[in-house]
Amino acid sequence: MYWAGQLPDALRGQVLTATYERIPMEIDEMLFWWLPAVVCGVAVYHDLRSREIPDWLPIALVLLFPVRLLLAPDAGVWWQHLVGGALALCLGLVVGRGDRFGGGDIKLFAAIVMWFGVSSLLPLAMWIAIAGLPLAIFAAVRKQEDFAYAPAILAGVFLYSVAPDLVQRIMV
Repeated sequence: MYWAGQLPDALRGQVLTATYERIPMEIDEMLFWWLPAVVCGVAVYHDLRSREIPDWLPIALVLLFPVRLLLAPDAGVWWQHLVGGALALCLGLVVGRGDRFGGGDIKLFAAIVMWFGVSSLLPLAMWIAIAGLPLAIFAAVRKQEDFAYAPAILAGVFLYSVAPDLVQRIMV
């Protein structure tokens, strides 16, 4: 996948619009970006229905990760993905200490960061936190002790999938 600012010289003259316009993705690349969103969509269904995210959802991403590496050699170094997942798990355990987040939310977040790589940790955490704020306010107004957090994770994954460098562009 290329961003217009990173195009090979042969394609530079063909992009006529904004600097950060996306070049259409290949089908396999779309699968790699959107599979976590599909997994999150299933997690939202379960979380809204029973306030639990089944363990098989993050496990599915972890088990499909080697396939991602085999089919997408530009995915990066495998150990950076594992480090990202481990850091996300630690971050989730620290932030979710007590009853703030369920174990399913933390495991899903860790599996998603492992899928995208260590560089996705902070942008994903930021987008998920921003998306979770209205949910937390709504739950507080209704005096709910807990609420489904998977919708916020899905929103964060969607934003990161659509524009993975948006955080950097906003900060610059």
